Amino acid sequence: MDGNANPGSGADAVFSVEGRRVAITGATAGIGLAVAAHLSAAGAKLVITGRRSAGAQRAAEVGAEFVRMDVGDEASVSEGFEAVAAHLGYLDALILNAGIDANHGEIGELDLATFERIMNVNTMGVVRALNCGVGLVRDHGSVIVTSSPAGSVAVPGMAAYAASKAALDHLVRVWALELGERHVRVNAVLPGIVETELGTDSQSTDDSAGDESSRPDIEMIRRMTAGGVYRRAAEMAPVFHFLVSDASQSLTGSLVGCHDGISVGYNRAILAGLAAGIQADR
Repeated sequence: MDGNANPGSGADAVFSVEGRRVAITGATAGIGLAVAAHLSAAGAKLVITGRRSAGAQRAAEVGAEFVRMDVGDEASVSEGFEAVAAHLGYLDALILNAGIDANHGEIGELDLATFERIMNVNTMGVVRALNCGVGLVRDHGSVIVTSSPAGSVAVPGMAAYAASKAALDHLVRVWALELGERHVRVNAVLPGIVETELGTDSQSTDDSAGDESSRPDIEMIRRMTAGGVYRRAAEMAPVFHFLVSDASQSLTGSLVGCHDGISVGYNRAILAGLAAGIQADR
């Protein structure tokens, strides 16, 4: 299976995704849907998956096929990838994007059921999806995992989400080695907290988008970034495009941060706020 349908030559060709066959899990909202819209407009052939009842409609709106899939359920994942194969035959890229977040409390008052569900979807869901889908990925193809800077930056009350993403970061490294003989590259994209069409969604969740309780403090997000920005989901899409294209052939086992420096350290605004708070407490 060749899959290299890119026309032309030179710089344009190496960045082209024209004709690439791509499946994206958890893509009926947020970053996943934005990536689907971008890749479709760039000429890729797409299947998006998710649990939302509006999935087929959203897929049609961006020029993709839809397959219902719950990454938390092994049978659903297996059946889903059979349907993906029926639509596309093989994959040039598999984007593993489904994920959730929910409040589970801190360690003394931990909601274990919620903690386990987050780990089941965010980590095991990706494991299930790659286990079932990797056979469809052609040699020299690309596997892209949506992770988060939360995997390396600790925040009280976010233990499950952080642990689930930290696990993904290391799995990406292991899978890059395991699939290296096939020249299948495996990388993670680490978006920050972005604005979606629903005004929420810390990533590309297929479950929590639209939950009023999860709406972010936009000004705080701006102050956490190096440049004081709050980005739209669509601004993450070119990073995924790069990883689908031949331009990323040498990149594997990498964590690609597109979070405007949230995990880098403290900018001047944060330091000034800390200093002011300390001064006020004296």
